[in-house]
Amino acid sequence: MQSACEQFRISIQRVRDLISIHNSVKAQATAALDISDILRSALVLSVSALDYYVHEVVTLGMLEIHRGTRSEPAATANTNQSAFSKFKVSLGSANQDRKVTIDIGSWIESEIQQNYGDDFLQQSHNISSLIPIISNTILNRLNNNSWLEAEIRESLSYKSFQEPEKIAEAIRLISNKKLWDEVANKMGRTAKDVKQQISLIVDRRNKIAHEADIDPSLGLGSRWNIDESMVNDAVDFIEQVVESIHQIL
Repeated sequence: MQSACEQFRISIQRVRDLISIHNSVKAQATAALDISDILRSALVLSVSALDYYVHEVVTLGMLEIHRGTRSEPAATANTNQSAFSKFKVSLGSANQDRKVTIDIGSWIESEIQQNYGDDFLQQSHNISSLIPIISNTILNRLNNNSWLEAEIRESLSYKSFQEPEKIAEAIRLISNKKLWDEVANKMGRTAKDVKQQISLIVDRRNKIAHEADIDPSLGLGSRWNIDESMVNDAVDFIEQVVESIHQIL
């Protein structure tokens, strides 16, 4: 799941570069030139980086659980299944695995033939020598379930992981830790403060993305005020949140 965090860091650096461009242009231009939309773009991209991180870390985490390299989260008190276990996939996508299971003998023979050749099959073997080969063959199959990754990405692609409740809901697919309590503890704040701050940033992002950042209480075309200090604070906060989540996971 490390690649999810590394991609987030790259995305956040792009945001910081955008803010630097704003500051550089501002230092050289007259006050009559309004370049505040550069800051609005930076704010939207910083929330996008958070959203992408959650999508990616959950996808990779679910694949790790499926492969057995990460523990499945425990079932909650109200159900006998974890959020991971309740994740739905289509029978059509799982069809190939079903066919393999139904005729697993032929499949294993075919895989061994491809990997070890006809000579190996014609030799005499005992069960002890074949078990590691069969285990590796099945494990390789498990590690190459591209259909499952496609199913997870397709399912999550319709969802937005920006608001605290939605982020926590996504993380429950791979962990049953109390996300915001642990994040707040790492950040030296209360969970309420952390969630409230995220919601405020996302609310402003939504104003920019969906309402052209127009302030309806002022004159025609007037927008909500924005400056580099506010955007820098938002970017710093999002970065701290993601780094804290990643440490917890």
